[in-house]
Amino acid sequence: MLSLHHDGCFEPFKPLIAVTLADKAKSNQEMLKFIEEEFGSPPTPLPFIPTPPRTGTTSSLTNSSDLLRHFMPRLRQELQGLMYNNVPGLVERFIQQHTFDPALRLEPDESFIDEKYEETLKDTTEGSMLDWFTSFFDQVVKQSPQIRNSRTWKSQPTIPLKGLEAIRKLDGAIMSVNLENENRIEDVMIPLELKMNKSDASKAAMSLAKYVCHLFKAQPTRIFVIGFALCGTWMQLWQFDRSGAIGSEFFDIKANKKNLKKFFTLISWSLTCDKRLLGFDPTFIVDESPVIRIQTQAGEFVIDEPENPIFRASGICGRGTTCWKAHLAGDERQKFLIKDSWQPDHRREEGLMLRDVTQKNVHHVARYYHHEDVHVSGQRVDIESHVRGGTNFQSGQTIQINEMPDDAQVLNQFINRVHRRLVLKDVGKPISEANSPVELLEALEGCIKGHQALLNAGYLHRDISINNLMIDNQTADSDRKAFLIDLDVAIPYDVSNKDYTRTGTKVFLSISLLQKCNPHDFADDLESFFWVMIWICIHFPRKERKQTSVTSWNEQIPENLGSIKKDLLSEPSRLTNDFTARYKQSQPLIQCVHDFAKIMQDPAVRKKNSAHLYGEILNIFQQARGKLSQSSV
Repeated sequence: MLSLHHDGCFEPFKPLIAVTLADKAKSNQEMLKFIEEEFGSPPTPLPFIPTPPRTGTTSSLTNSSDLLRHFMPRLRQELQGLMYNNVPGLVERFIQQHTFDPALRLEPDESFIDEKYEETLKDTTEGSMLDWFTSFFDQVVKQSPQIRNSRTWKSQPTIPLKGLEAIRKLDGAIMSVNLENENRIEDVMIPLELKMNKSDASKAAMSLAKYVCHLFKAQPTRIFVIGFALCGTWMQLWQFDRSGAIGSEFFDIKANKKNLKKFFTLISWSLTCDKRLLGFDPTFIVDESPVIRIQTQAGEFVIDEPENPIFRASGICGRGTTCWKAHLAGDERQKFLIKDSWQPDHRREEGLMLRDVTQKNVHHVARYYHHEDVHVSGQRVDIESHVRGGTNFQSGQTIQINEMPDDAQVLNQFINRVHRRLVLKDVGKPISEANSPVELLEALEGCIKGHQALLNAGYLHRDISINNLMIDNQTADSDRKAFLIDLDVAIPYDVSNKDYTRTGTKVFLSISLLQKCNPHDFADDLESFFWVMIWICIHFPRKERKQTSVTSWNEQIPENLGSIKKDLLSEPSRLTNDFTARYKQSQPLIQCVHDFAKIMQDPAVRKKNSAHLYGEILNIFQQARGKLSQSSV
């Protein structure tokens, strides 16, 4: 080391020495990853494994109806085969995680337990059982009045939850206390679902899933959600996460005094335990509400508006992507985008691809700053070992949900997901927020240029959607005013690729992918740009939109949607007739739509080389922008 210092070669090794001497030990895998990232040795990329994503899930719904008849079939498809039942020791595991001070541990009053054991329950209707269930909370508070400081039990089954566009009514919930005493979705900590009989257990679990789906959306820092299902006097605890759900063994609360005490302890635990045991991410540090701080290997970041993420994915299973605007602590001059998501552990890391793209100076693609796997207490956060604690959940049976998937050949299977955090230098707003026809045309043109540059850099994006195309009106750099994000499902581009799987957001998929005619190629992504344009012009601004058949595309099976799109592509006026006033009145934009449709419906479109096809499409956007500029003079 001294010789390195004398030779002037000591400086590059400072980071390695600092990590080696740090108090917190690192595993061999973590050290290898650190060396690869710090010293620039090219990582050995994971091989591309074509895992067929499911298009029929709640996370793939775009501007979808909140009606239960539309929502529930997608949710059932999403969870089919992924709700593991009768996982042994699950309730005990949660209770044991709570570190009780023996002097403060709340033991149930024996007279109360005796009373509940002797009590005869002649009426097991939901209203009667709700009163019986509430009596346990009342007893906990009676024995420990200070419990009400932060959480409370609420049962307002006739009052809709606030904070949702849909009308949803919870039987009951353990909630955070709010000053207004309102029934808000963002305050729900543990939802409760009541059914009369044990035979309704599957229905109770699916009802919980309905609320959990909304909870994940409303609480961006939630890793998992605990729910209680009470069927008569039978109790089951459920844990929902980004890979599905696991349910405890059923136990009859009234069967004996031991079970009554266990239930009392579970109630006490749910009112007093650390929030991380209820699924809240402990890497988010709340100092002064609503500001949140995140400590990363690249420094401390501050999120000023955590309750208003730039993007938050819907659904339970999947990546669960959330994006926030942030800045480094003590420096508000430069803004960053922090993206949290749950990636399949076998998939190539998005951060590595984006770092490569940034090093190649690819324009119109978000620039890389930092990425890491999230760790808590020195352990990598994944579903199997961290979130589910290594439980043997796959030994049990799954709940049978009678809902046919969109694609019978793509069945749900457990995927171990890793919590990953990515920091980008570019921050913008979704392309759907374009405020004029010319801004929309400019944004689409810039993003198409970015897609071409990405392809030339060796990657095919494969998920062109309104959430992955961004606008930045704050920059003076023309190459950064519109850009692509989200390389989650991108792959190294290979013209010999023969992967026919449907990848992307269903309503924006090409006709060929919907009907499985050809392998996924750049022409499919270019057609997705067309459908993004159509979707925006029909649905935005929101105050001008009207109900059209396009809005129901989420409910179509892929093959049928492919046929619908094929007809519309040959007659685009049927689409432009439904445009909102903002876009319908722009003749250059309407002509651009017709010209774009003509290019994409050409039977020979897939045979064109990339430079020629991109050039054709970019030319019609440039012509439309030119006409709009002339008309505004």
